[in-house]
Amino acid sequence: MVDSEQWPFAGLRVVDLTTQIAGPYATKLLVDAGALVIKVESPEGDPMRRWSASGAELAAGEDGPLFDFLNASKLGVVLDLETEEGRAGLLDLVATADIVVESFAPGKLDELGLTLAVLQKRNPSLSLVSITPFGQTGPWRDRPSTEFTLQAAVGSTGYRGLPDRKPVAAGGRLGEWVVGVYAAGGRSEEHTSELQSRRKLQCRLLLEKKKLLPTVARSPHSVAAA
Repeated sequence: MVDSEQWPFAGLRVVDLTTQIAGPYATKLLVDAGALVIKVESPEGDPMRRWSASGAELAAGEDGPLFDFLNASKLGVVLDLETEEGRAGLLDLVATADIVVESFAPGKLDELGLTLAVLQKRNPSLSLVSITPFGQTGPWRDRPSTEFTLQAAVGSTGYRGLPDRKPVAAGGRLGEWVVGVYAAGGRSEEHTSELQSRRKLQCRLLLEKKKLLPTVARSPHSVAAA
């Protein structure tokens, strides 16, 4: 964690409610630029702690390298948001934060009673960044997705592979990394502008993959469909 005025986001306080890649990478970019990021985990812990590229089981108490990379330099706290005590703890964090980044399923924060209005009642200057596959509204809001189905939805898988074989997708969960960049970049633009908008920024994995399609289509790295 960097605490120096020479860094562009020194003094920015971020509450990180995300898991997987897109959200943690967005907040990693912020912490690398000097922000103070507090990662909130459930009592069960972030599932990415146990993830490994090879699928090998990790030793007890050991975190996977990807989790360590995405969450280096962040502070951490355990809160059970399903309980009143946990939600109260989150509101205490929000009171001094500039931004909350979350990647829950659409409507989950509302279900917990942690709507943007509730969060901003505690801190009127707060911004909320939500990362979901298809957005918070619309007919596909609750549609299940994976990295492969999202690439297929934007037509990326149609650019590679052989006609007599299964479709292939670009490897490395590329779209999630890019969404993380967009999420961090969108917040960066707001932070450096004269307008403190108090807004809700939505990052949809499908939309950002559409922007990526020409690049992804030419990627030499691909993996077979599961």
